[in-house]
Amino acid sequence: MTEIDRDRVARAKADIHDAFGQMESLLGEGKERYLSDFKSRAALKYLLVETVEAVADVCQHLLARTKGLPCDGYIDCIVKVGKVGIISPELSNRLRRLADLRNSLIHRYWIIDDERLYEETLQSKGDIREFLDEIEVFLRAV
Repeated sequence: MTEIDRDRVARAKADIHDAFGQMESLLGEGKERYLSDFKSRAALKYLLVETVEAVADVCQHLLARTKGLPCDGYIDCIVKVGKVGIISPELSNRLRRLADLRNSLIHRYWIIDDERLYEETLQSKGDIREFLDEIEVFLRAV
């Protein structure tokens, strides 16, 4: 194994934090405003994609550097970090739903219901915070 690139992880965590802050702002405007505003709907979709990609980047890097494990896509990375104890298996399962939603946005975006996206993103706010916290705990331990 090679050393963790802590700058890379810090940049990805900053990306997650920034995108998450913007998502919270959009969600804070309320569902009706979100549903009635095209720019808000488009922004939330982009921010969710950006967040999941940064989460997966952290996961992939830590798996490769600390466990010598490759990943086969976003979902695989998120599942593996839960299996090997980088994050809790419960959090891994919840984040997997976000990765599934990201994949639906990228590959079948025209069938994503905007209300569903709003609700699932709202429900996942705590998971993003928990991910950042658990990654910080892991980094302090290695």
